[in-house]
Amino acid sequence: MDATTGTGPLHGVDDIDWAALAPEDGADIPGLLRGIAGDASAPRGLDDSVSALFDLIRFPAPAYAAAPRVAEYLLRIACHPDTPADWRARPLSLLLELLVPTAAATLPARTDIALWRDEVAWAAATDAEKVRDQYRAWLEEAPDEQQYRRMLSRLDTASRENGAALLQAELDVYDTVRDHAGDLAGLLDGRENRRGIDPPAEWASYLLAFVPDTAETALPPLKASLAEAAPALPGQAPPPLGTPQHDVLSAELFAIGMLAAPDDAGATVALAHEMASGHLYNGFAAAMALTVIHGEKTPEECLVRLRAAGRTSVGYPALFDDSWPHCGENTPATLGFLALGRAGERARPLRLAMLPKVLASAEGTARAAVAATALESVLGPRSAAEAPDPEADFDDDTLKVFWAIAELPADGWDDGLPDALAAWGLPTGRADFRAFAGVEDDAGDEPPADGAPAQAPAGAAQQRPQGGLFSRLFGPGS
Repeated sequence: MDATTGTGPLHGVDDIDWAALAPEDGADIPGLLRGIAGDASAPRGLDDSVSALFDLIRFPAPAYAAAPRVAEYLLRIACHPDTPADWRARPLSLLLELLVPTAAATLPARTDIALWRDEVAWAAATDAEKVRDQYRAWLEEAPDEQQYRRMLSRLDTASRENGAALLQAELDVYDTVRDHAGDLAGLLDGRENRRGIDPPAEWASYLLAFVPDTAETALPPLKASLAEAAPALPGQAPPPLGTPQHDVLSAELFAIGMLAAPDDAGATVALAHEMASGHLYNGFAAAMALTVIHGEKTPEECLVRLRAAGRTSVGYPALFDDSWPHCGENTPATLGFLALGRAGERARPLRLAMLPKVLASAEGTARAAVAATALESVLGPRSAAEAPDPEADFDDDTLKVFWAIAELPADGWDDGLPDALAAWGLPTGRADFRAFAGVEDDAGDEPPADGAPAQAPAGAAQQRPQGGLFSRLFGPGS
């Protein structure tokens, strides 16, 4: 591939003052991009180049200021017609990490892009200390956990030496991906982009999903993909024998859920059809997409199917792994759990049912985000929290949250979890919290398959609804 001359994807890469954007090791960026593009002159191979470039410019490192220019070249590489299809996933996966470095802050509510632009412009035009003071105030006053996560990230970024530039760079990466929405949508087409373990169409779907401004461009081909895979209608002739079959990618279902509006009848009908297809993974992904689209007005059938899928031997983490992306420390199940907040109280039984396994599979700071979101659902927002009375008779939902947290292993008791517990006045040490929740230490016990704690607090039986395991977890009559 002619990577750096003529019409190659890296044309002009050496004309950029990378050292000015990334003073430490910025001069290495052209060589790493050559490795990602498969240039024979590259000092490293594809995987080493992707890893090294991510380590160099990962958010919020100072070198992230170079991320918008890097994003432009990653898009050129992935979308260039001479790039082999099986090569495209790696630049796209790196681009996703640059696009959504704080993915947990993007869910459950959609990002208000106009407000984001105003905020970045304000930060750039305001004294740095005043910006930090304002973010501290917004953090303390955050009305919900998503806003808390967003303000925590903004404060951390603004506290860096080049904080305003990093805030601007994050928005610029978003705009770069938005400007290439048509190129990314083109990767949804063609068998070569849809086959294999890591198909480019999957990564293109993930990227488009996190850029709401791309909906007008992305939704038509995404919905067309579902229509192309649909079976023949009654009275309609089936396709000729030997016609290549088109499989729906579960990532496309995720993207439709993130982008479509509630009044988009075409998206709702297509997803409802896929939900009833009998395909476990795609049916789950379609039910999740409909729930994300319709929020508190989600059809009950969606929630029923999500609960039923979670009771299979596959389990929620694996179901989410098939359709939702893994962004930084945020596992697919973590993002899915947060996204269900769009459905409000209607999704509470579902979230409580999936909480133990999602929490156990969460990574790093994402574990604290899941735990804090669960605590918020039963104790209210942290900004108005009061320390609970240890002698209080907690309701069943609150106990489920306490027990799920208490069952975390000792090596999972870090990365912000104690801070989250302290926000609601709860014990922050694992042993103290387990004693508070009434969970007995017994190394011989394993949690039941449904994820409920092995030992319930003494005297808690009278607080549980009667009717067996499913009734206790999913409500009377289930």
